[in-house]
Amino acid sequence: MDSSHPDPLQLQTQQQRDAAQWARNKPSLIVDIALGLLFFVVSKVTGSLTTAALVGAGAGLAVVVVQRFVKADLLGGLAMFGVFTLLLSAGFSLWFQDERMVQLKGSILGVLIASLILADALFNRGRYFGARLARYLIGMPVDARRLALGMALLGLTMAGLNLLATHWLSKDAWLVYTTFVDAPLAMVLGLVVFRFARPAA
Repeated sequence: MDSSHPDPLQLQTQQQRDAAQWARNKPSLIVDIALGLLFFVVSKVTGSLTTAALVGAGAGLAVVVVQRFVKADLLGGLAMFGVFTLLLSAGFSLWFQDERMVQLKGSILGVLIASLILADALFNRGRYFGARLARYLIGMPVDARRLALGMALLGLTMAGLNLLATHWLSKDAWLVYTTFVDAPLAMVLGLVVFRFARPAA
């Protein structure tokens, strides 16, 4: 058989695996989007970023509880780390009780989380974060260490952009940025990271 033409059976099997992986990942993606929109809506209704942060954290913890009773993966491959982040975020908001600090939370926690991922890439070859993040890249072979390194650098970049947005934008403009610009921009830059994460030839 000509190796330049893919085997139809293998192609069909790969498509079935990709579809099954997407079906597994879809619930956690929907939860992520819903939590982001919840933060935006509560901020607009109450006028308080601190309240929105606490409501978002409470909703996230509620998802953790619901996960125990449903089969669908609502939290993705980083569930335990997600729980840790939610608790850290809630504690941050409660401790400072200051809207300026809530705005800066994305930068402060972003640097912290990116540093953990960077440590995984440098000292653990991406076996924790890189391997778990790789499960979302359907049909795309990646190097776990390169993926973790790229995601760490992406996290640091987004933390820096949030810092600039906090400094230069009004609260309302920052809220629009963090809800509707931050995530799409991270996705676009993520495509660059995914390309970088491909195994070296």
